[in-house]
Amino acid sequence: MEMNGYAVTAQFYDPMTEASHAQVRAQITDALRGLETKSYPVVDIGAGTGLTTRAIAAVMPEAEILAVEPDAFMRPALMTRIWSDPDLRRRVSILPMSILDAPLPPIIAGAVASASLVHFSPADRARLWTLLEERLLPDGRVVIEIQCPVSKEVPETLVATERIGGVRYEGWARASPLDEQRLHWHLTYVARYGDSEIDRQSTDYVCWAISSRDLLTEARAAGLDGAVSGDLVVLGKSAGET
Repeated sequence: MEMNGYAVTAQFYDPMTEASHAQVRAQITDALRGLETKSYPVVDIGAGTGLTTRAIAAVMPEAEILAVEPDAFMRPALMTRIWSDPDLRRRVSILPMSILDAPLPPIIAGAVASASLVHFSPADRARLWTLLEERLLPDGRVVIEIQCPVSKEVPETLVATERIGGVRYEGWARASPLDEQRLHWHLTYVARYGDSEIDRQSTDYVCWAISSRDLLTEARAAGLDGAVSGDLVVLGKSAGET
């Protein structure tokens, strides 16, 4: 599973995504409402800096959460967010590895993959669906964000701006397809103080594209089924599965 580029992205991740990703996080929390954890944890797959972890905790105030984050550059922000909140500190465990290598318990109530499925190859996704199906409660839920449904050219675009004190931050992105399944993203972060550009850093990612339809096909082969809901696919055990 590829997790490249966060050495640059990590310091800019929260200001560049907290507002722009808020609508998707709201969809995720709506998809989790009413989920009964029954003393079993919810897994945040690719927790990043913990923005979605915090949202999961808010909508599920009694749930134990396993925040799985393999990237060493993202985890300091995740640790800081969890440690600084006594409620999160009590309920969230940070697992510093891929979900495919994590020591998950035999049973989980649910899982969320927000802005992380793009890092899973088709072979890794097949392992992921099997892993989740084997552990998911019969009435559990798996909530997956679809970020890149197709591999296609994306022109240079200003995707986010934010101001912190007197510094204005900009996030720019462009993408080119490598093939029908992979997309090469180039991200640039610019910081301006007054009329001066005080920082400019760039990084690259190779992401895997998958549509909602293809995700459902893969998941069904592993015994999971579900439906599209906005930017998400919400999965559960297939009928007849126990």
